[in-house]
Amino acid sequence: MSAPSRLTLFSLAALSAASLALEEPSALEAAEPRVLQGSYLRAEDHRVGQVAYRIAALAGPLCPASSPLTGILYHHLNEYESADRSGMIAQFDLDRGLGVLSVIGDSPAAAAGLTAGDVLLTVNGRSLNLDPALAPPKSTARRAALEAAELQIEQALAHGTARIGVLRQGHQTELSLTSRPGCPGRVRLARSRQTNAFANGRYVTLTTAVLAFAQSDDELAIIIAHEMAHNILNHPDRLDSEGVPKGLLRGIGRKAQKVWATEAEADRLGIRLASAAGYDVAAAIPFWRRFYAKFDGPQIFRTHPSLGARERIITETIAELNLGAQRPELGKGALPDR
Repeated sequence: MSAPSRLTLFSLAALSAASLALEEPSALEAAEPRVLQGSYLRAEDHRVGQVAYRIAALAGPLCPASSPLTGILYHHLNEYESADRSGMIAQFDLDRGLGVLSVIGDSPAAAAGLTAGDVLLTVNGRSLNLDPALAPPKSTARRAALEAAELQIEQALAHGTARIGVLRQGHQTELSLTSRPGCPGRVRLARSRQTNAFANGRYVTLTTAVLAFAQSDDELAIIIAHEMAHNILNHPDRLDSEGVPKGLLRGIGRKAQKVWATEAEADRLGIRLASAAGYDVAAAIPFWRRFYAKFDGPQIFRTHPSLGARERIITETIAELNLGAQRPELGKGALPDR
């Protein structure tokens, strides 16, 4: 419990400019006390999950497709460094099933009685889809088992209440888990020194470096909502279908214009998502000014709009939201115009 916590990043499909320099996973650290609702094994992951859940739940009317939200963040033995797996088995029985890393307060999972440290064994009497073969370190397959099991739970919840077999401190029980509809809110936190965030069509991933860079939950919401917007608008699949390459080459020529268009759309919808969740979207421009001042690269390789263009988009969207608050008939549009 004294070693730094680390989690590997799963394979990203679309929006990464370069591979992340990720630290190898290690054992869980004791979370520092902070103002967080629910139960958790790592405070950083829980904070990210809490903001993402709030956005996904409260901005649901803005999303064309609904996802079942439970308020659970998961972890799996596959994600941990080989040397630490025996400790995770001894402390959390993580070789038995899918681990509960966090339970967001006032969520369906909390109402069901789930708590951090639980291990999920079955859903509606069926064993979770967990490959017993553990992937080697640095393998892109390390998240596959977790994602397959998470999808199995979501598919069960699509038909109503699900019966979840739970292992807690050596004792098995069964709990009834429901969900609430909302925007797709799957989020991960990756231990990395690179200040970045990505969307791959199904998950949003933030690095611990970008989490540290955010000065408030309002700024964190801007980051998460922007990446959620990419997934909601199907940008990864769209760019793939248009033949836009990954990496630095996507910032060159006509392909860059396609990428910039998706970024502008994600900025517009992201502001709307964060605002619907009650976050102060006025934090967006100060955040981006700090970010560009520290991390902006040469124009030829830029895969995002310029700071000026981004400020204009954000200012226009906030003005539309303010006008919509005064005249609701002007503020009903969920998705940004292309």
